[in-house]
Amino acid sequence: MSKSANKILNTAERLFYENSFVGVGVDLIRDESGCSKTTMYTYFKNKNHLVKSVLQARDEKFRQSLLNYVADTKGREALNKLIEWHLLWFQEDNFKGCLFVRAVAESHSGDHDIIVVSQQHKRWIRDLIAQYLDGSIHAEICIETIYTLIEGLISRFLVEGYDVKVAEDIKHAIDQIMDAFSHESR
Repeated sequence: MSKSANKILNTAERLFYENSFVGVGVDLIRDESGCSKTTMYTYFKNKNHLVKSVLQARDEKFRQSLLNYVADTKGREALNKLIEWHLLWFQEDNFKGCLFVRAVAESHSGDHDIIVVSQQHKRWIRDLIAQYLDGSIHAEICIETIYTLIEGLISRFLVEGYDVKVAEDIKHAIDQIMDAFSHESR
C-alpha cells in the first residue's frame, strides 16, 4: 500500500477511535491526513470502504501485537498473557473500547462488509482462546466464559474506567475456572 493510503488509513483510524464513525467525515480525514479528496477516493471508493479498510488494518495490528505479547508461551501461560495484554490495553490513556463493536453499532443499514470484518475479528479472538485451551476436558465452557469475560471487560472499563481490583478479581476467577475444570479431568 502506498504512503498516502497508509497515511489516510492511520488518520482515519485515529479519528474514528477518538470520536466516532458517524461523527468523522471524509473532509476531516482529508484535512488531517494532508491528502486530497481525489487521493482518498483513488484508494477508498467511499466512506464504508474506508471504514472496512481501517478495521482490516486494525485487526492486523491487533493480532500482531497480541501474538507478539503472548510469544512462544502455550496453554494456560499463553491464556494468562492474553488476559494480561487486554488488561494493559484497558489502562491506556486513550482507551475508547472496541472499534469493531462501535463500527457495527454505527454502521448504516447494517453494512454487511463492516459486520463481516468485525465478526471475523471477534471469532479470531475466541479461536485463539480455544487454541490455548485445546485438550481441556471442558474447553468449550472455559472458552465461552473467558471470551465473554474479556468482551464484558471492554465495555465495563470503557464505561466505569479501569479498576485494579476488578482486574485482579477477574484474573482470580479465570484461575478458579481453569482449576475447577482441570481437577474434574483427573
